Amino acid sequence: MPASTDFNVAPYWDSFNIDNDFYRVLFRPGFAVQARELTTLQTILQNQIEQFGNHFFKEGTIVIPGSVAYDDRYYAVKLQSTYDSVAVSTYLADYVGSVITGATSGVTAEVIGYAVNTSSDPDTLYVKYISSNTQRARFSSVCLWIV
Repeated sequence: MPASTDFNVAPYWDSFNIDNDFYRVLFRPGFAVQARELTTLQTILQNQIEQFGNHFFKEGTIVIPGSVAYDDRYYAVKLQSTYDSVAVSTYLADYVGSVITGATSGVTAEVIGYAVNTSSDPDTLYVKYISSNTQRARFSSVCLWIV
């Protein structure tokens, strides 16, 4: 997408015009390079890349093959901030990659990641439930044992 700003004003003085059909800026030997010359070079290069992109790709084409994925087994488990006067957030990283089990429900889940509490949200573990003894595989309340 071309720049909508007019750079042919102070302090840039970018005089590039696509209709002039020039793609080279010559420098005078023995003289300092001027900012105007460098700005014009940038615009020439930007224009060439844009023209190549417009020729090579259609608008909206995926450049790198990709897809949208949705994992319906990815859940957030909110935690209390302290347990036995110890801050839970100091141990959250230790749980990543481990399997936790609900003491009363028997639900097991693999811990995928975590987020430390903010002013509006408590400490959170992100889990994928593995198995359950009940129909609804969820933790009802979570108390992590720090070992």
